[in-house]
Amino acid sequence: MLEHEIKYLVPASNAAALVAWASSVCLRDGKYPPAMVHTVYYDTPRLALLGEKIGSDFLKTKVRVRWYADRDGRPGEALFAEAKFRVGSQRRKVRHRLPISAAEAAGRPLHDPVWLLWLEPLRADAPQLPATLAPVLGVRYVRHRFVEAAHASRVTIDEGIWLDRINASRLHGRIPGVFPHAVFEYKGRLPDPPAALLPVVRFGGRRGSSSKYLACYQHVTGMTL
Repeated sequence: MLEHEIKYLVPASNAAALVAWASSVCLRDGKYPPAMVHTVYYDTPRLALLGEKIGSDFLKTKVRVRWYADRDGRPGEALFAEAKFRVGSQRRKVRHRLPISAAEAAGRPLHDPVWLLWLEPLRADAPQLPATLAPVLGVRYVRHRFVEAAHASRVTIDEGIWLDRINASRLHGRIPGVFPHAVFEYKGRLPDPPAALLPVVRFGGRRGSSSKYLACYQHVTGMTL
């Protein structure tokens, strides 16, 4: 299903107040309580997918393996391979649950060849994915999920964002580190967030294109755009 996806960057120091405000104007997602999310991003040797983001291409692809943990970092059972295809502000996502435990993935270094095998289920649905994809880096953060009931919109707030692993065979530079911002994200049928969500700017929210993968790359390489 195609939907609109709008992001705001909020200073990390305002994350707790942002979560409290969102709880007052939205409903907490009862199915998904706050949890730690671990994401490993894939790319080609020349980082072609990252290049689509840097170049602000109208068509963009993102490929990752993801698992969830509790607030203390203990991983759950599920491990997912995902591909996201963006056309402007709209997106389509393909997702497969893998027959591997999240704990096993958490313990594998990114240069382990097994990470390549975990993309195979995606290729049946997305044969256009590059054959040379491999893990580049991993990031973790705490995600809060909400529902804006009036328009059946979804809201997520990601805070405590931390670059925690790098595949040295694909990327060289500075060591992992923490991000200076949280991410507020609206997903829904409307091309713009409903009025109830616009006060996000009072918390220092700045609307714009945001990519954790790109931010991690900038942290490692020291590159600024």
